[in-house]
Amino acid sequence: MTTTQPYQHQLLYQITPEDYNALRTQLSAAAPEASGTGCVHTLRFNSYRPLPEDMEKASFALYYFDNDPTYLLLERRLGDERTTAMVAEAECRALLAGETDWLLERRNPVLREFYDGLTEQMLLPQVLLTYHREVYTLDGLDLWVALDTDIRSSLQHMDFLDPDLLARDTAGQEGQLRLAISYSNMIPENMVQLLARTAAHAAGL
Repeated sequence: MTTTQPYQHQLLYQITPEDYNALRTQLSAAAPEASGTGCVHTLRFNSYRPLPEDMEKASFALYYFDNDPTYLLLERRLGDERTTAMVAEAECRALLAGETDWLLERRNPVLREFYDGLTEQMLLPQVLLTYHREVYTLDGLDLWVALDTDIRSSLQHMDFLDPDLLARDTAGQEGQLRLAISYSNMIPENMVQLLARTAAHAAGL
C-alpha cells in the first residue's frame, strides 16, 4: 500500500457513492501511476474527564495497515496539526493489557504525552474502525488524497490486533464512504479545482 504518512494537516469529509465514483474517476486520471490500496485498522482514544474550556484537547489514535500489526502508528492530533510515533506490536499488546510504563521508557514526546493522557485525563479506547483505503499522490504536490470505503466500527478494542476477529465483529454493517486530504501548508489551487469539478460531476451539473 502507498504510504499514508500524514502531513501536518488533514481534512475529512463523508461522501456519497456518487461522490466516490466521480472522485475516483478524476483522481485516477490525475495520478494513474501514483495510487495504492490497502486495508486500515485504527483504534481511537477519548478522554472521559472534562477539561477547562480554554484548554484544547489532543486526540490520539493507533493505526496499522494491510492486516499486519507488526508495526503501528500512534497519531497525536491537536486542532489540525498531527504528529506521530511508531509502536511495535508487542508494545501495543502491552498497552491493551493495561501496561503503560514502556511509553516513558521510549523517551518519545508523543508517547510521553499519550502516557500523560492515559494517567491524568482518563484517556480510554473509544471506537475501532476498519476500512479500505485508496491513496493518490499527485506529482509535485505536498499532499495525498485518499478514498476510504467500507468503513465499519466496533467497540471490541481487545480484538484490535486480530483482523479475523475484526471482520467477525463488524460483519453485516453497511460500510460508509469518506474522503481524506492530508497536506503540508495549503491545498494547491489545481487540487481545489479538481475537487470542484468532481462535485459538479457528482451533482450532474
